[in-house]
Amino acid sequence: MNIDSVLVTVGMGRYQFAGCVLFGLMIMYSNVSPVTYVFTAGDLKYRCMIPGCDSPDPAERTYDPAWLRFTTPYREDTGLPRKCQRYSRNPANGSRCAPGDFDSNAMELCRDGWVFEDIENTIGTEFGLMCEEKKWKLSMVGTVNNFGQFIGIPVTGIIADKFGRKFAMVFCAVTSAIISIIQSFSVNYQMFLVLELLTSIVSSGIYTVTFVLAMELVLPNHRVLYYSILECFYPIGAILVAFIASLVKDWRLLLQIANIPGLLFLSYLWLTEESMRWLEMQGKHDRVIDVLKRIAGINRKSLPVLRPNTQIETTNYDDDNDAKYVNILKDVIGSPTILFRLIRCSFVWIAITLVYYGLTICATDIAGDKYLNFSLVEFIEIPACLLNWLIMEGLSRKMSLSCMFILSGFTSFLYNLVPDTFLLIKLSIFLISKLAISVAFCVIYMLTVEIFPTRMRATLLSVCSMIGRVGSMLAPQTTLLTEYFGSYVTMLVFGVTALVAAAITMTLPESKNIKLPDTVVEAERIDRLLSENIENS
Repeated sequence: MNIDSVLVTVGMGRYQFAGCVLFGLMIMYSNVSPVTYVFTAGDLKYRCMIPGCDSPDPAERTYDPAWLRFTTPYREDTGLPRKCQRYSRNPANGSRCAPGDFDSNAMELCRDGWVFEDIENTIGTEFGLMCEEKKWKLSMVGTVNNFGQFIGIPVTGIIADKFGRKFAMVFCAVTSAIISIIQSFSVNYQMFLVLELLTSIVSSGIYTVTFVLAMELVLPNHRVLYYSILECFYPIGAILVAFIASLVKDWRLLLQIANIPGLLFLSYLWLTEESMRWLEMQGKHDRVIDVLKRIAGINRKSLPVLRPNTQIETTNYDDDNDAKYVNILKDVIGSPTILFRLIRCSFVWIAITLVYYGLTICATDIAGDKYLNFSLVEFIEIPACLLNWLIMEGLSRKMSLSCMFILSGFTSFLYNLVPDTFLLIKLSIFLISKLAISVAFCVIYMLTVEIFPTRMRATLLSVCSMIGRVGSMLAPQTTLLTEYFGSYVTMLVFGVTALVAAAITMTLPESKNIKLPDTVVEAERIDRLLSENIENS
């Protein structure tokens, strides 16, 4: 009798429901660090203050008064006033505010401060990161955040495979909360950036480890639904960040309020159980039996008498169970099938993260309330999670993924073709593109878990996610493309990337309704197993 057989006996019940809630809260928190920088280091709308035109009282100043056109140059690509330039004033006219008092052929830099569209305290306003020439410093925060994830994700995977999924999950969540709280007391840009790197390193693996831990609790026929429900928690974390940011409008308070609850995840050391599959690999059969007994008790199911080492089969691995990362690497290199699969899967991850995070960041640039727009773009992920379940039930894994890439790509192109005056239509198209890439993100996690063997599953999922961070590191820099080439270039890049990824996706193996492979040999035979299942049916 193996673990899957016993899970069939204990069934799906209250234990899995409680696990869904607990893991859902953890997944929700895992999305705090990846999106907080959108508001802590967000670019604001502002212009030069014009003495004689703007009121001496800051409370009475407005961002776009009627006289702004003859005092401040406008950008042709965005239609917004330039942030750090104004027309030169004719000295002979003193400080009057009339069209004839300003020379539209001569510009000067701001010398009297700025007027903001909204009163908001970000690291840009507090650390003096104003004007176009310093915008790269704000974009760098997002790149550093994703670079930290690039470093942290594989490390977390190794820790999870070596010390356990539960330990890695709790350690990452609590440590991330502590560092983020310290970050809220940063005294300069450099300190903020270093702590941004550290918190992204430790927080990067929360989602991946939690996902693996949750998926190993359920059988294949419940896997998609269970995952889809869990995935609904992820965007809620980002929506809460946007909600807090809209209320406090202060980057220090935002970091504190969003991360103090993360300290409570220390209780998961007692509230959750370790992965039974990981315990089995470590030879801890007594603990596996204890976990199964607890599941059966909570689900009110009877459990057959189990004996260590006899009734729970250990998986026969090609190498010793205690093999370290270097041994897993040798196994991957030694299997051309697994290696080539890993390369293709990694590129798909790069494409998904570039488009997904790029659209998330660009949401604050859409005309209207940036907090509402950001929340809508994140909220669309909830129906995406439910749609993900329907799509994966009706289509194969790789067909689901490829179709979502195509939809996201074409809507990105279509977004550029709609005039800015049709704001509602543009927003709807943008949301469809984000919906599609969000479904794709759900599918790629499921597909990646299903095509790699148990002993290296968490590590290779982390490797794919790590390499995918190349795309998310590039995503914040797409705002600079808008700055220099116009907003249409950004959506064009997203569209082309999505369509290329759609083609590569079709070369990946199909894993729908296939038992999770335990060994390298089983993973190599996925396509053959699918063919055999089809023939037998």
